[in-house]
This record gives sequence, C-alpha cells and structure tokens, in this order.
Amino acid sequence: MRRIVCSATLLLLVAAPQLRAQNIDLGVKGGVNIASVSTNISDIEEFTKSKTGFVGGIFASFRLGSGVMAIQPEVLYSQKGLKAEELGVTAKLNTNYIEIPLLLKANINAGEKVRPAFYVGPVVSLETSCNVGVGDIPTVDCDEGEQVGLEFISRKKTEWGIDFGGNLDILLGSVVLLLDVRYQFGLTNLNDDQDAPDESVKTRMWQVMAGIGFSL
Repeated sequence: MRRIVCSATLLLLVAAPQLRAQNIDLGVKGGVNIASVSTNISDIEEFTKSKTGFVGGIFASFRLGSGVMAIQPEVLYSQKGLKAEELGVTAKLNTNYIEIPLLLKANINAGEKVRPAFYVGPVVSLETSCNVGVGDIPTVDCDEGEQVGLEFISRKKTEWGIDFGGNLDILLGSVVLLLDVRYQFGLTNLNDDQDAPDESVKTRMWQVMAGIGFSL
C-alpha cells in the first residue's frame, strides 16, 4: 500500500509543473478534526472516544485541461490524538502535526456559481508536538511521561494515510468560498513499542473545513 501511495505522489508531482497559471485557485481553510483510532489493544479500544481539535492551512488547486480534473496540494496544521474515559477519569493524548495532502479531484459541472467535487489522495503527517494528561495530572510532553508516573509513549512520528471526501465551491467572480468534508484513513501503525510489535494503533479521522480562495 505504501508503494502505491508513493507512486501516486510522484506522478502528481511530475504533472504539476505542466499546469497553466490561469487554472489555479489559491486559498486558506480551517475547521475541526474529529479524531479517533483503530486499535487491537483492548485497554484502549474499550474506553477510547473521539477527540476534537483544530485543522487549518493553505491550499492550491491546479485545474487540468477543461477543468474537470484537478490536483490540489495542501499544507495543514492538524490536531489529532485520542481521549479515553474510565471510572470518571479522562485521559487525553494530544498529537499535533503538519499534514501535507496531495489530492486528485474530479469537479462536477453544476452551473456557473456552484462547483461540487470529489477527491482522493495520499497524505503524510509530520509530528510537531505531543503531550499527555490523565485526570488532574498536569499535561506533560509524551517523551517525559515517566517523570510523573505515566508509561513512556513509544510512537512513530511520521504517518502516512489516505484522504477521501468532497467539497462544494461557491464561485463569486474570482473569489471562491468552499466547504470541505473528508475522512482520513491512517495506514501507518503508530505503535513503536518493540516489546509489543503486534499491537496496532492507526488514525481514523473526520475533517470539516470552510475556506476562501482566489482564482488566478
């Protein structure tokens, strides 16, 4: 699967320089993550709940040929992690990332003012920070958890995944208003504990964003 993702990324990067400037939309977007994990660790799976966080950043949409297809790279700041509750005690793992999706879009011609689209593409997430807190214990850096009695969190700090979803563009001359809803399917097992290599933790996340862009 990772080979497929890397191949798709390479093809999109090769195609991007061939695009014409007048077919570019540039903009910013922001919204909310609803993050959770898929895991085979019973102690986590049984008590894990979804966790909300911020997501936002910049994008560029390069329309190909007649504009039906487009390539859309993005750079986003994304708050992920998980929340678990047991016996009235809440634990939170807060992981923050720089996400770089590279999406292949199919635009639907629905009129001069509205442009719906569907898309799919690879995404790589690079961890920028991680902290954990349990109950009334002050939040600490994940790599310093042992100092306050929390188990050391051994994790991979680079994550690959697949984004798929859709957006609705509202065209107001050269201004584009947009609503974006997507699902992120994590491919990387974030568990890096060498003593428990069979334990799996993978990201599952909804993202809902709104934004504004400008056609060039």
